Amino acid sequence: MSAVKIAMLLAGAAVFLLLSGCATSPEAESRRQAMEADIDEILSYELDPEEYGKTKNCLADHEYNNFRPLGDRHILFEGRRNKLWINTLRGRCHDLRHGDVLVVKLTMGSRMCDMDRFEVAEWFDYPWYQRWPWTWGSWGSGATCTLGEFHPVTEAQVNEIKAVLNSR
Repeated sequence: MSAVKIAMLLAGAAVFLLLSGCATSPEAESRRQAMEADIDEILSYELDPEEYGKTKNCLADHEYNNFRPLGDRHILFEGRRNKLWINTLRGRCHDLRHGDVLVVKLTMGSRMCDMDRFEVAEWFDYPWYQRWPWTWGSWGSGATCTLGEFHPVTEAQVNEIKAVLNSR
């Protein structure tokens, strides 16, 4: 057997092993789905729209000052006057828990909107840049994720979601 064929066989075996290592077990997938259902139930609580506001398609950059990932499908946006919104992403975003910055491709000026795409990135060590959703001209190398709607939530709902995430 030639060296080229051996190299191709080894490369194929390596790819197979890598891909099989990425697969999740049925039990893990079942736990993830149960956790998502619990979070969806928490987010379905009716809030007084006069006190908390309504669900928004867009969030202007002056309305929030920080974000925190909650798992790989939800982002908590912290706003002025203790306003809180949770964005349920259109799909899972595996890099979400590992980055400090959202590199957003904005479609509506200075507002992040439903269906806007973003990547998760790490930023410089400068403390004033940490955890700020930042718009940058170029795309990084992370996975591309898509925002959903911004739902107003209470601190109690956020704490319940954190408890669900910590229980897994």
